[in-house]
Amino acid sequence: MGFSGSFIVARADRPLTRSAAMRAADCVPLWWARDGEWQVLQVSPFADPDASIVDETHAAVLVCHVVDSDFVTVQAASPDGLSWRCALSPEMARDYGLPGEWIGDAVDTGKRACAWARSAGLKPDPVALRTALMAECDPLAEDLVFALVRALGFRFRDGTPLDPPKA
Repeated sequence: MGFSGSFIVARADRPLTRSAAMRAADCVPLWWARDGEWQVLQVSPFADPDASIVDETHAAVLVCHVVDSDFVTVQAASPDGLSWRCALSPEMARDYGLPGEWIGDAVDTGKRACAWARSAGLKPDPVALRTALMAECDPLAEDLVFALVRALGFRFRDGTPLDPPKA
């Protein structure tokens, strides 16, 4: 059994764990990294930050849900209304029964994802992005999350394991 949980990428001037949108999510923070004001937070189990996170951070947000380390659903939104969604490890997602509209076309999704990244002030790599969108997990879908994040232009360094909150 692999990892099932979420990676949330957002720009904020304080740790994402302190945002109202993330505090409202019923999850445990596991890992955190920073790239300037951009942050990535790994949580378990799945976490859908409140939709207000885009308003709260005034920035684009990327949410990746990893299912048993086999595939990933991805949703992206931004204050200017640009959004996109897809599945990473598309064949595995199909095997799980994820609807085709979630899996999407790598070329079309790549164009929308590049526009989203550019509007967020990032420098995406369209070739690496298309590769990440078409790749199958080998062996872990979490690796595809990091390939996607890098292809979008994020440059997170080594992260920090987070201690679960005390009960």
